Amino acid sequence: MERYKILEEIGDGTCGCVFKAVNIETYEIVAVKKMKRKFYFWEDCMNLREVKALHKLNHPNIVKLKEVVRENSELFFIFEYMEYNLYQLMREKQRSFSEEEIRNFMSQVLQGLAHMHRNGYFHRDLKPENVLVTKDVLKIADFGLAREVSSAPPYTEYVSTRWYRAPEVLLQSSTYTPAIDMWAVGAIIAELFTLSPIFPGESEIDQLYKICCVLGTPELTAFPKATNVSQLMNLSCADMLPANLSDIIPNASLEAIDLIMQLCSWDPLKRPTADQSLQHPFFHVGMWVPYPLRDPLELKLNNKEAVRNVPQGMREDFVFCSDLKGRQEQSGNCLVGPCSFLVAAIS
Repeated sequence: MERYKILEEIGDGTCGCVFKAVNIETYEIVAVKKMKRKFYFWEDCMNLREVKALHKLNHPNIVKLKEVVRENSELFFIFEYMEYNLYQLMREKQRSFSEEEIRNFMSQVLQGLAHMHRNGYFHRDLKPENVLVTKDVLKIADFGLAREVSSAPPYTEYVSTRWYRAPEVLLQSSTYTPAIDMWAVGAIIAELFTLSPIFPGESEIDQLYKICCVLGTPELTAFPKATNVSQLMNLSCADMLPANLSDIIPNASLEAIDLIMQLCSWDPLKRPTADQSLQHPFFHVGMWVPYPLRDPLELKLNNKEAVRNVPQGMREDFVFCSDLKGRQEQSGNCLVGPCSFLVAAIS
């Protein structure tokens, strides 16, 4: 580590601290993640999921792991430095992103995901904090939860931050596929339009409720391997109708609405792949002039009959909220800050 000079700490998580540093030989700015756990054998370092995945995934839209250093049983990851994450950009926005900006952002995310999926990995924790940005270049980061598609189930129970978690994960399906990443893409696209999460659940059952409020009641046959489908059955008795997504995201074009609806399909088999999504008309249309952005806090659930049928403990206004406190509470150990991806847990 003598080649790197630490400039400042930029993050601290349960598994590691993150520093902005400079290579004193090349003067390159890098991000250094120092793991809190001790590593006594090099083989243990190389078997970490994050290391194995990033060594195999070389793509302009996937963050680059430049070097792994073990020194006195301490482990350091040297990453390329990125200035912001996508959540920070949304938080600092005074107005909604243009559709052209969203198209540019998400085409890069999808290209990175397509490369990942083609090479046998899915991310499992895709969210705005894990998409890093420097000068309009986006890179997917935080591969601590990444799994190989060919790996045998059961997978770990905790997968992805709740607001971007696919229904089959919430319902504890015994198996799932890269389609869980595509659900997250749909949720992120919607959030880029409204600057607020589209499914801001406060618990797992509330997360399912928020999804029902937008998509309506699903067919239970879409989850044949779910082990916790009873939660959904408790909500299904309300027989909720799907909302008009154009009312929820009034500044989105019809092409954008259609793509979000496909990506956020209850049935994972109906979600397009990353490659298929890149062929969607949303990415091949001219400039769209958006309508003025409505305050998402004013958007209420208009299906009053459905609300009356929901158990008393779940009756609450369907509002979109993006306050920092709520995001921190549901993100667990994920930090909000530059290169926040570097402090996620590596399981």
